Amino acid sequence: MAVVRIVALLVAASFVCAALRANRPEMAVAVSVAAGVVALALSLDDIRAAAGLIGDLSARAQLAPEGLTLLLRAAGLSLLAEFGAAICRDSGEAALAVRIEVAARLALAAMAAPLLLGVVERALALL
Repeated sequence: MAVVRIVALLVAASFVCAALRANRPEMAVAVSVAAGVVALALSLDDIRAAAGLIGDLSARAQLAPEGLTLLLRAAGLSLLAEFGAAICRDSGEAALAVRIEVAARLALAAMAAPLLLGVVERALALL
């Protein structure tokens, strides 16, 4: 189970970060980032499985491939933004974390705009 290894890794990294934060805060951030990258690498099989499941469900529901691409990009962008914001918060830069979150929300809204337009056009066609 990858989750058990990931949890063990991140709990151990949190103890190391707590010990380093008093004297070497820059090293604590580096350990945190490195642990996050390793955890992400350990999650790749689960990410692939989830993407495959989404693809299967999309094919069964006969969804357009553009919708699936949009969904996967949005999920990736959300995870990336959350990861970046957490790193900023860990390094004491809460204002930068908020800026990452706002930028991600704006990007997600821009990505969803064509999809929303299509929904509105179909609704208007039904009227």
